[in-house]
Amino acid sequence: MIWVLLVVGALAQDYRFPTSQADEAHWYPTAYRDHAGEDWNCGSIRYTGHRGADFGGGSFAGMADGRDVVAAASGIVSAVSDGHFDECTTADCAGGGGFGNYVKVKHPDGWNTYYAHLKKFSIPVSIGDFVACGDLIGEMGSSGHSTGPHLHFELRDPGGDSHEPFLGSCSETTRSRWVDQGTYDALPALTCDTSFAECAPVQTISCGSVVDGRNDMAGSQSEHQFYGCSEFVYSGSEVSFEVITDLDEPVTVDVTGVSADLDVYVLQTPACDTSGCLTYSDESQDSDESVTWTAEAGQSYTVVLDGWEGAATDFQLGVQCDGALPQPEDSGDPDDTDDPTDSDSDSDSDDGGGRVPNDELGGCSCASSGPAPFALLGLVLVLGFRREARRTPEKAARTS
Repeated sequence: MIWVLLVVGALAQDYRFPTSQADEAHWYPTAYRDHAGEDWNCGSIRYTGHRGADFGGGSFAGMADGRDVVAAASGIVSAVSDGHFDECTTADCAGGGGFGNYVKVKHPDGWNTYYAHLKKFSIPVSIGDFVACGDLIGEMGSSGHSTGPHLHFELRDPGGDSHEPFLGSCSETTRSRWVDQGTYDALPALTCDTSFAECAPVQTISCGSVVDGRNDMAGSQSEHQFYGCSEFVYSGSEVSFEVITDLDEPVTVDVTGVSADLDVYVLQTPACDTSGCLTYSDESQDSDESVTWTAEAGQSYTVVLDGWEGAATDFQLGVQCDGALPQPEDSGDPDDTDDPTDSDSDSDSDDGGGRVPNDELGGCSCASSGPAPFALLGLVLVLGFRREARRTPEKAARTS
């Protein structure tokens, strides 16, 4: 696969201000991105050539107290630099290519956020870690090219170009990249983006299933570009499937018959927020793809097929394993209706509407599995106490 990244028009990730609620009151803008001598609001809170947004948090006294820096959105940590001198005042201290101690996070839409000039040894994350929106990734410092403690926040597209996150009269962007950017010379809100779509599997399949389709078929999406297992960013449509087996066993998914570059990812959940990626296959051009992972019985896995550089192609997907779809649990006597006065009713709200196992009830008044004992007694009397041995029906309820 040739490493070429495209900026595409899929649903984009928006951001919160990257600090904790406890530290929010200490932060303030010190320098926005430079737009030919003006900031995004046509003001003067900027300096020449500045490509990010700088926020202060109380100078060196604030740095000593600790000012949290958190992930502005969920993603995978793709770069970390730490251990550099963090009390720079000359704007030319070594380390991190000028960023000093910094963290780079890649998001599901393929874009990246940089958090620069952090405090030495304050970074708790490593490359490959998944971070949720709001997770701690460091503290404010003055490392690298810095004249005092602050956070340099920078947004870059999949191709590496820097962008303005604020929408204003003098910014080149067509929309704000903050969930709520707030007012000029103030802070964006701490609100995480909850609108980013999960993957939506078009079908549930299991061992022996064979599916013919296309990655732009009905039910496909064009919103997810990065899945966390690899560095690759996709611009084509993606289609996903839910795969389940009732055995603990290896599962292999083969994708054949493709005529363009289609890659496969296996995720532990349909969140598609870069968390829980298990494995992937990224053969180049129009090669067949195959992935294998060890599945747990009854566990749902999301298999995503995404097109490289806009690729769309027919495919045949086959699932190789020994199990089958898990069967629904036995609901008991089909004649046992949900009586609202029955303590064993399926409408119990404490377990989400499911039936509470008898051995967890500590004794209950449960419906029997056959006719009531009094009905049997009446039947015996009517029949004149016939001498043949009769069995009373076995009760479903267990006494404590």
